[in-house]
This record gives sequence, structure tokens and C-alpha cells, in this order.
Amino acid sequence: MNTDVTTNDFEGSQNVEMVRTEQLVKRFGDNIVLNGIDFHVKRGQAVVVIGPSGSGKTTLLRCLNHLEKIDDGRIYIDGQLVGYREEKGRLVEDSEANIARLRSQIGFVFQRFNLFAHKTALENIIEAPIHVLRQPKDQVVERARVLLDKVGLADKEDAYPHRLSGGQQQRVAIARALAMNPKLMLFDEATSALDPELVGEVLKVMRQLAEEGMTMVAVTHEMGFARDVADHVVFMDKAQIVEQGPPEQIFGECENERTRNFLSRVL
Repeated sequence: MNTDVTTNDFEGSQNVEMVRTEQLVKRFGDNIVLNGIDFHVKRGQAVVVIGPSGSGKTTLLRCLNHLEKIDDGRIYIDGQLVGYREEKGRLVEDSEANIARLRSQIGFVFQRFNLFAHKTALENIIEAPIHVLRQPKDQVVERARVLLDKVGLADKEDAYPHRLSGGQQQRVAIARALAMNPKLMLFDEATSALDPELVGEVLKVMRQLAEEGMTMVAVTHEMGFARDVADHVVFMDKAQIVEQGPPEQIFGECENERTRNFLSRVL
């Protein structure tokens, strides 16, 4: 079994789009939370989405793997239409089986860790590969131990969540997502529920994944991480992408006044 813990087999294909949205619209009642979003992520890129609360950042992530159904537009992951299929020139909702299959290829790390309280760290990690991917248990356990070592928790495989700090729980959650060998990782404010002194240990793991070429989209308020790790930074406000570009542009010479005002408040 291949126990590599990254999906960085992309040499020569960095220009291939992993994520593409076209004029994405999402409403909650009369409230438009995504308004014509065109969003692109190349394979192997680390894209960080920043912006004020309520700007649509988390909803964008949740739409990417169809946790939220969109109202208009299209989403493609690795060239595959997400949540829908074309029939006679129009879109119809895809089958639950196809949606689940695509979702299994996308790792999602939430603000809250969502670990099974009655399972150890190791058991949390092996649950989905065994029961969803139907992989042999001995191989899954071997990989889970490699992943625990990767996130700095090799000595915690038998620990239950209540015995782990918030930072340790979030690192188990990252290892759990990686155990599915995803082609794309989504991080939704992965450090926002942590005490300040625990933030660094989670960001260190995320930084390592980016350096290894994992394709990722991270919503975060950690501006240092965005500036130092991102290949591309997207600033959202009021349901729209206001400005985007390489970090040196966004943090150094941003063109939009809304971007400048936001950064002046948070930096």
C-alpha cells in the first residue's frame, strides 16, 4: 500500500484547474450571500479567502462540495460538475450516490472539530476509509498512524477527544480528512475555535500541506498565514469577490479601497 500522505503527484500539471465556479449565486430567503462568484483554483495551489464576517466566505466553501445547494451558476471540481448533471441542455440535481462520491474526494476541516467523542484519535481517522472507501482495515490503520505522526500526534492514537486539547483535536480532524486521500482540502476558519496559544500548531500543519503541494482553499482571519503561505489571496465583501491576486499585491499594493480599509483594521 502507498502510505504517502499528500496528493502531490501533480508535476507538470500545476496549470490544471481543480476548482472553477461560474457566476455562482446563493440565497438564503431574500438574502443574497453569493452574488455572481467567479472563482478559480489551480491544482497544487493554496488559495486563502479573507474578508469581514458575513461576506460569504464560509458559504462559498460549503457550496464547493454541495453542503449548500446553489441557486444559479455552476461549480466544477477537477472538471466534474458538482451537485448537478446536464440532461437535454438543462441542469438537474445529481444522484446522492454521485454527490457522496465527489464529496469523499474533498477534505473539509470545520471550525468545530466534529470528532466522535466515543472513539479514539486513531478510530476517528480510520472510520471513513473503512466504511466509505471499503479499504482493508490493516492498511487503513497503517496510514492513520503515518498521518498522526505527520500532524505531531503519534503518541495520541489511543486518546479520546476529551483528553486532547483543542489544537490536538483539530489536528486529528485534519488527519481524518487526509485519510480519504482527497484531491482538494477546504479549511473553514480552522483555528477560530482555538485558544490563541494553540493556533500555531494547527497553522504549522496547514503550512506543511501547502508546501507539499496539496490543493487547498482556506478561509481564515490569520493574515500572517495568508501573507506567508498563500499562492493567491481572495478578498470577499458583501457576497462578492472584491479583489484577488498574489499575497504581495493584496497585502502590499491592493487597488480597492474596501480591501485597504479591511486590512487596515485587521493588521
